[in-house]
Amino acid sequence: MNKELKFNNGKFTIMTLGDLHENLHLDTGLKIRKRLDMHNLVKMGILAFKPDLIVLLGDTLNEKDDSEGFTDYKTALKDILKPIIESGIPFCYVLGNHEHDQGQEELIVKAYEEIETCIGVNDTTAPRGNFNCNILVKNTAGTEDILNLWFIDSNNCCDSDASVYDWVHKDQIQWYEEKAAKIKEEHGGKTIPAILFQHTPVIEEYKLLREAKPYEIPFAAKGHYKFSDKYYMKKDGVEGYLGEGPCSPCINEGQFESWKKTGDVVAAFFGHDHLNDFTGYVDGIMLGQNKTSGFCCYTDGCNSCVRITTVEESNPRDVKSKVYHFKELGLDSMSLGPIQKRITDRQSINMHIASYIAAGVAGVAGVAAIVKKLKK
Repeated sequence: MNKELKFNNGKFTIMTLGDLHENLHLDTGLKIRKRLDMHNLVKMGILAFKPDLIVLLGDTLNEKDDSEGFTDYKTALKDILKPIIESGIPFCYVLGNHEHDQGQEELIVKAYEEIETCIGVNDTTAPRGNFNCNILVKNTAGTEDILNLWFIDSNNCCDSDASVYDWVHKDQIQWYEEKAAKIKEEHGGKTIPAILFQHTPVIEEYKLLREAKPYEIPFAAKGHYKFSDKYYMKKDGVEGYLGEGPCSPCINEGQFESWKKTGDVVAAFFGHDHLNDFTGYVDGIMLGQNKTSGFCCYTDGCNSCVRITTVEESNPRDVKSKVYHFKELGLDSMSLGPIQKRITDRQSINMHIASYIAAGVAGVAGVAAIVKKLKK
């Protein structure tokens, strides 16, 4: 296929999918139904919005593969992505912490490379990570590059005392700045507007939130890690759903500030947080979360979503983005019961916790079970 991206009749549309956490083997009826639900969401997104590009935001396939030749992983990946592959629409991806957990990153990248409609090639000049790249998008006529897409590997933490999740390191930031400068030079000194995709969100997302007032705490989201002593609500003007405090790394080596200095990134979209689908602006840059688009990880499946982002050729710096939930698209879940179809994300999580307590789970073992159940 022609892997060159370009605007279509003056517009470029991207559909992003958050953490699918799909299974390597469909060995139960429930797993089969969960995948069918996910497939129906993706199919409806493709049919309704006709994207020019689809992006997977990491944690796509949840399990390590020990089969000879990595055949089980390749087979599962192709089945997970079946609606995308059959559509012929080009897609790209970023690696999540669970891809790194498996310790098979090079094999995973090769498995994606074998799929014809997968675009993007790992830039081996990047000093860290297993898949960092950029893709330039041409205008409708195909004569000029007018948009740039960054795909950044947010790694996986090896020092849990410093941060529960890894971060984008200084050497990666330097690589990004040098490559952005080269792109600018190659385009006659013109800065090409860019959209960035990454699994783990930047810590600046907390600037979109405010501390909850005491009476708001029952409706607020508890912060994570260094923010875990506070509860948060969205600030005015922030759109979408806040279901949990952003799970950003605890260490910040200046990635967001680098975007501001370089001046190309106008929007950045993240996965990792299964409940969040909010968007807002920090210092003029749109930061957007994509909650899970699947049914296998913690969340209320009927609120699983696709995010549709559109850019007009007349003004590539003006990015529009909106989420569309499973039930809003008129779909009926095959994997969720009548109660689960109707409750919110946070209610769904509380029900899981309550079920453990009701079953008599107690003490340290009970806490460990709950944490394991909710762990990304």
